[in-house]
Amino acid sequence: MKKFLLPLMAGLLAVALCSSVKAQKLGHFNSTELMQMMPEMDSAQRAQQEYAKELESLIAGMQNELQTKYAEYQNNQSQWSELIKQTKTRELQDMQVRVQEFAQQSEEDYQRKTQELLAPIIEKITNAVKDVAKEGKFAYIFDAGNNALYTGPDAVDVMPLVKKKLGIPDVPVMR
Repeated sequence: MKKFLLPLMAGLLAVALCSSVKAQKLGHFNSTELMQMMPEMDSAQRAQQEYAKELESLIAGMQNELQTKYAEYQNNQSQWSELIKQTKTRELQDMQVRVQEFAQQSEEDYQRKTQELLAPIIEKITNAVKDVAKEGKFAYIFDAGNNALYTGPDAVDVMPLVKKKLGIPDVPVMR
């Protein structure tokens, strides 16, 4: 639904802009391609890969420990009393849950780390786009890389006009 609405809204916005009396200057760029060209991306990707390897190594160590304990359980269970078997079974189950939880938390932490590493690069690109919009007097700059829209100082907010067409009163929205 969201993927459908963004192009529709962009199309409606373009139509509204084209029909306005004052011609608006439009621009576009591709943030995905631009990010790959940024010199900072190499070090960010290296740091990201190193962090991923560190997490993978920890998970592999935990899994190896679990497999070792399971093999020990398989080899010795015939010699153990029922109480010891139950205790060892619970230990193995608990260890397996911990490994799974750590793997899941690692994935979330990896995503956070990635965002942390990319944030300064994204901010740098965003500021550059805003500067280009201001200097070039662009009303709107579209980002083909992620369907984003940046507005410049000459942007016209057509929301009041659309609301009027739809018969919606022009009252502030409380959030």
